Amino acid sequence: MIHVDIDPAEIGKNVPTAIPIVADAKEALKALLEQNFETSEKAEWLDKLTANSEEYPLCYKTGEEKGILPQQAIELIQRLTDGNAVVTTDVGQHQMWTAQYYKFNHPHNWVTSGGLGTMGFGFPAAIGAQLARPDDQVISVVGDAGFQMTLQELSLLQELRLPVKIIILNNRSLGMVRQWQETFYEERYSQSLVHVQPDFVKLAEAYDVKGYKVETMEQAEVVFAEALASTEPVLIDCRVVQMECVYPMVAPGKGLNEMIGVKIE
Repeated sequence: MIHVDIDPAEIGKNVPTAIPIVADAKEALKALLEQNFETSEKAEWLDKLTANSEEYPLCYKTGEEKGILPQQAIELIQRLTDGNAVVTTDVGQHQMWTAQYYKFNHPHNWVTSGGLGTMGFGFPAAIGAQLARPDDQVISVVGDAGFQMTLQELSLLQELRLPVKIIILNNRSLGMVRQWQETFYEERYSQSLVHVQPDFVKLAEAYDVKGYKVETMEQAEVVFAEALASTEPVLIDCRVVQMECVYPMVAPGKGLNEMIGVKIE
């Protein structure tokens, strides 16, 4: 573990550190870029990563739940856009599923707040991305909770004539909070299952934006294709399986070698 921190008191505070570097992170990274790493070392590391991805591929179970699995929805978006869209997200399960199952063909097409936990980021970010790249397709994949933090920006889509496509992976919950409560708190769900939420289709129509609701993969195949081919803004309320979990995940205080993964029999 290499720890770069401007505050020496933070070095090794939470995780044992093999190489401590007390420095401004920007300056440390600039110095790292100047290092002359051997091409053979790079190739060896890339080969190891490729081997790991082949031995431990991402996977999910199908056929156990009725309805749309969020992973399937992301794979459908990937297939219909051929991996060429600019994609933005909020934070949570949908963010991780998008990172895992949307295979980007180009750099600078993935717009997310990373680990900052910024609910409500995805939709405004899509507006900015569409303004900056008017000729590119921009899709905002959001959760039903995070979207409600900035949904009033729907007014800008018609005002600025922006063809942003909003796809809500609606699991009627604060998905990542619910998953932690299931996994680490013996399914003691507290304020994570949402029993009341707006009719997102009517909400879109109130802003003069076309809205759809899909509840099966058959519906999704048709509606996603129509929406993504449109030159107008579109909102899709995609009802996904509520209790689906995102894997792999790392428990609090555990190492990456102790991550929890989905088990396929």
